[in-house]
Amino acid sequence: MIYYLAIFLLSAATLLLELALLRLFAVQQFYHFAFMAISLALLGAGASGSILSLQSAQRAAADRPLSAAWLCLGFGTSTAGAFLIINYLPFDSFSIAWDRRQVLFLALYFLAAAAPFIFAGLVVGRELMLAGESGGSHRVYGANLLGSAVGSLGSLPVLAVLGGEGATMLAAVMGATAGLLFVLHGRAVRSRQSTAAGTLLAILVLGGLWLAIQRPSFLALRLSPYKSLATLSQSLDARHVLTRWSASARVDVVESSTIHIMPGLSLLSQAPLPPQVGLLLDGDSLMPINGVAPDSAQAAALADAMPQGIAYRLRPGAHTLVLEAGAGLDVLLALAAGAQSVTAVEENELVVEAVRDDYREFTGGLYSDPRVTIVDQSGRVFARQPQTQSPDVLVVALTDPHRPVTSGAYSLTEDYTYTVGAFGDYLDVLTDGGLLVITRWLQTPPSESARTFGMLAQALRAAGHDPEQQIIAFRTLRTMTFLASPQPFTEAEMATVRDFLQARSFDAVYFNGIQEEELNRYNVLPEAAYYTLFQDVLREPQATYENYRYDIRPAVDDRPFFFHYFKWRQTPEILATLGMTWQPFGGSGYFVLVALLLLVLLASAALIFGPLLWRRRGFGAGGRVSVRYWRLRVLVYFAGLGLGFLFIEVPLAQRFILVLDEPVTALAVVLFSVLLFSGLGSLTVPRWRLPWALGALVLLAALYPLLLEPFAALALRLPPATRIPLTVLILAPLGYFMGIPFAGGLRIVERYDPSLVPWAWAINGSFSVISAVLAVMIALSWGFSAVLWVGAAAYAGALLALGLIPAPGASAAQT
Repeated sequence: MIYYLAIFLLSAATLLLELALLRLFAVQQFYHFAFMAISLALLGAGASGSILSLQSAQRAAADRPLSAAWLCLGFGTSTAGAFLIINYLPFDSFSIAWDRRQVLFLALYFLAAAAPFIFAGLVVGRELMLAGESGGSHRVYGANLLGSAVGSLGSLPVLAVLGGEGATMLAAVMGATAGLLFVLHGRAVRSRQSTAAGTLLAILVLGGLWLAIQRPSFLALRLSPYKSLATLSQSLDARHVLTRWSASARVDVVESSTIHIMPGLSLLSQAPLPPQVGLLLDGDSLMPINGVAPDSAQAAALADAMPQGIAYRLRPGAHTLVLEAGAGLDVLLALAAGAQSVTAVEENELVVEAVRDDYREFTGGLYSDPRVTIVDQSGRVFARQPQTQSPDVLVVALTDPHRPVTSGAYSLTEDYTYTVGAFGDYLDVLTDGGLLVITRWLQTPPSESARTFGMLAQALRAAGHDPEQQIIAFRTLRTMTFLASPQPFTEAEMATVRDFLQARSFDAVYFNGIQEEELNRYNVLPEAAYYTLFQDVLREPQATYENYRYDIRPAVDDRPFFFHYFKWRQTPEILATLGMTWQPFGGSGYFVLVALLLLVLLASAALIFGPLLWRRRGFGAGGRVSVRYWRLRVLVYFAGLGLGFLFIEVPLAQRFILVLDEPVTALAVVLFSVLLFSGLGSLTVPRWRLPWALGALVLLAALYPLLLEPFAALALRLPPATRIPLTVLILAPLGYFMGIPFAGGLRIVERYDPSLVPWAWAINGSFSVISAVLAVMIALSWGFSAVLWVGAAAYAGALLALGLIPAPGASAAQT
């Protein structure tokens, strides 16, 4: 029992470390790095399998528990070391295109982060290899999956309490504790080495616990100098006054006189800007906390000079719903413009606490105002709740910063706030004459605004409306604001809009009946590019999307990547300007995925075929055709499993963000569900005929894309407390059958050639790395359903390979 508990605990530590690194990378660097945390974990498993392939079973069995204990010590120390290297290495993603040292730093960055996963993979892979001699590998694999499941779900409270730094140290402690359990399991082996291992592990446990709880200053996470928090902190009077962690975000507050954020404010405005405090999410996404009372004359003057002010001219005394309210700018503007009530929906409780509690007096009690109702939920989920009251004005707040479209640094960000389905939900919840107000940043050439316009048009058409008569668009110097309504705008309303725009020097871009002389009047551009593009989107949407320079197709729930605009035809331009723009990776953010795919392909090839070339006399007898054929079948089978598992797991984690509100929560719950039931499937593998289990898995994987949309529609109407257990329940059948093929395949390999067990572990891990990258690339272009169907095809390929593997009882020579 102690033995399996040690494997369980080490596996839990590994998943906790993976999710802690994901959060640390997201805060310290950019979203690409957060995504790479998963790849590093899988690469470690593949590398460990290749290392074990070069080791004989007799050598691995020598002093088995002690060796596992030393490897656990390696996991714990490398985890702490990896954090220090990541934190103190002077890596600069902005200068990598011209500073060759940064390539070396990046390699060290990821090698350090991969090291703990190699140690953990060595322990699990080694135990799989040795347990295979007694037919017990499925129990080891089951303990590995169950521990991973608990580690993934347990990461949520750990991250909330200890933050990213403390969670990393706790993972090291858990790994060291697993090592102590291995020492205890092998207590019959008395030696100086076991005493030394136990002593070092105990020191690591105690020291790691102190670091996790105390979090001394040298552990404080150092951010990229290009993060907003790092830049803002350079101001002469900047005071970093608050840092708080939750499972899904880190919130920082900086006080400085240099903060002036009022996106879209008319250049003609005479209203003085209020003092502002900067609130940041994950070291970026700077939002202002405004030091002005909502009932003051200053606030009223500001509200009248902002683009959102038109909504309250058209709907005076409105009941307003603000989605993604953030630090409350749009809540302030609504109250100052005369809204009768405001419901502010903000899913990050730390943001609400900072505004409501820490800065209550500064904001004039904005989030404590009796007219304001705070809802801790994502805006998309709230709009689907059956008890939601229909507002007169629904504002989708602009809380994210301006991001150059050419960088692609946020291409991988899933955002269910901006999809055609979301806009349809917002229009449905409005009163009959209600207004939907959306403001986005201007980009050159048009991208965010064009996609938003196309999504509004598609959502209106889907509801049976005429977008030509029910959309208004106008721009300021840096923003574009859209108004949409379930009803056509009247002539009187259009007269009000024209007067409002003229008085504030806002440029009309589109509305029904717009005249050429009304275009491009104040913030003059070389041509009326926005109007021309919007007209094309209305008249010939598909042809426009196909021929446009960027990918501006409407984002949908199956492909919710609002910030992804890359097309392959941009490649020559990106390569020509590589290193000439001050952006992450020289302005070629999407190509990070391409480069990562090439790297993992090379690494996987080395990890899979390296052992074959190194040990030509291993893995069977000589070079007989039958033996080579047997290896090929093993390769195809476990490659299909590695591809299929991540092709299913990754899109499910992304798809369930819609249901579970937050990306980290969705990832943790999906990983928990899939790994938990996969572990149960592994433990029960002797009860199944493997072809039948694989066939059921292929069928389920093919059907799930058809079930996700109706499931989401049902789940979004349920209370939050029921959505997590319902998610676990819906994923249970798929997860259960996903745990059977690997354990079942190992049983076959154990029967014919146990020396291939670590190689199978390497194949599975290496192809999992490939599929983790490919899954995201496929989803960006074709959506999550396509990825799931590719996963079903990968499992089908494994099923075909299984049909070629000889039945139990055949001799190795007959293969």
